[in-house]
Amino acid sequence: MKKLIIALSAFVLAACDNNDETPEAPQNSALIGVWKIQSKTMISGTDQTTAIGQETIDDCKKQSTYEFRTDGKYDMNDFNSIGSSCQKFAATVEYTYTPAEQKLVISGTAAKVLELTASKLVLQVPDNYDYNSDGKNDYIKYTYYK
Repeated sequence: MKKLIIALSAFVLAACDNNDETPEAPQNSALIGVWKIQSKTMISGTDQTTAIGQETIDDCKKQSTYEFRTDGKYDMNDFNSIGSSCQKFAATVEYTYTPAEQKLVISGTAAKVLELTASKLVLQVPDNYDYNSDGKNDYIKYTYYK
């Protein structure tokens, strides 16, 4: 559980970085809308494809919503189980999406878009943790649905 909180905190803190540049308008209407998390998988940093673990999405986390708006804003309502309580963290930050590069940047934090359809979004994000103790920081693959 602590690893989840640390990983989410690192992603959120990086996403909250102030950037004076004006974001590009979103380039793909499939991205626009409200998404909910379906799964979170740890991926080996060695080959960036091998799944090394999966985290269970509990009822608290299932309340989370992540919205990509047409004005280049990303609204996050992230719920996490902390002890026996369900706590919400909310933020609105800027994002850009570059389909040609399959790159989504949320306030300075880059994610690779592995799949994007009208109802499914799969992102791979570098993590600052070595889950399989092989000496390389690993990645997190997030799967979202509309």
